[in-house]
Amino acid sequence: MGERIETRIGAQIGMLSNLLSRQTACMSKTCGDESITRMQAIIIHYLLVSEENGDCFQRDIERAFRMRRSTATGILQLMERHGLICREPVAHDARLKRLVLTERARDLDERIQQSIAVNETIMREGVDARDLETWFAVSRKICANLETHQSRTLEETL
Repeated sequence: MGERIETRIGAQIGMLSNLLSRQTACMSKTCGDESITRMQAIIIHYLLVSEENGDCFQRDIERAFRMRRSTATGILQLMERHGLICREPVAHDARLKRLVLTERARDLDERIQQSIAVNETIMREGVDARDLETWFAVSRKICANLETHQSRTLEETL
């Protein structure tokens, strides 16, 4: 007999992801913008915050969100089609395209920030600071474990 679902890390993360997606969808409806996904909203906010540090490229999105190139390409192409970003060539290398937020995306960011803040408050309710520190430390370790395993698996297949 296998482990109970309540003690499986992957099952818990999956459930959290589903709940967070539903919460975000509910908040999007109340904000009046159902056309952007949770990931698009997070990327919009990331690009806005990252502007202070200079140009941002697709590879930065891939690294920041630990996603594959094909996943990032799909999300960013959809964001382009929806008028949230545009890609502009940079002077030193025409092959590189920096990601630039449109005014529409900038206008959405205030609501995105409010939504993020509300969700964080909801998720942190009743959880003390030490438990949060532990949760973040464990989450980082799980990410590192998965990344290490995936790197090894990729090396073995080459």
